[in-house]
Amino acid sequence: NFFRSNQEKTAKHLGIASYALDSCRNELRNCIYDLRSGSLDKTNMNAAIRDALAPYVGDTHLTVRFSIRRSRLSDNTAHTLIRIIRELVSNAIRHGHAQTIRIAGTFEDGVLRLSVTDDGEGFDPANHPGVSEGHFGLQGIRERLKAFNGTLSFDSTPRRRTKAIVSLPLLKEELKK
Repeated sequence: NFFRSNQEKTAKHLGIASYALDSCRNELRNCIYDLRSGSLDKTNMNAAIRDALAPYVGDTHLTVRFSIRRSRLSDNTAHTLIRIIRELVSNAIRHGHAQTIRIAGTFEDGVLRLSVTDDGEGFDPANHPGVSEGHFGLQGIRERLKAFNGTLSFDSTPRRRTKAIVSLPLLKEELKK
């Protein structure tokens, strides 16, 4: 029988498929939550971010200092930022076992800069599980950023904290006065 002779390979593929299915279920749950939560209706980005993260942070200590007014961001830009932040925070908690997370955002010289810093276990940014292993989170962030000509980088090493840095040049149509 094919499956018996390839048990290790079959188990690996089933594990990847199971992880991918969990990721899809979580992404669908996030989409439904976004539709119902009203996070984007908040007039303050700090409040919008906290509201969007509420179901995910549990006992994790969260500090949010986002100096960009929600009223200046288009709905598309605000939604993209919240999705990126949620994925980074979720990764820090789920994979890095972070207990403290700091989120900061500023807007200067036409570029929105965002950082998510945690006290978790860290990881090797050059060697982390990707799409072929059923992990879609960082790839999803990069795809979202690509639409804005944005970038994602990490300051992290295994067994240390992680700092994710997002740079997002914002065009006039993505900003409001």
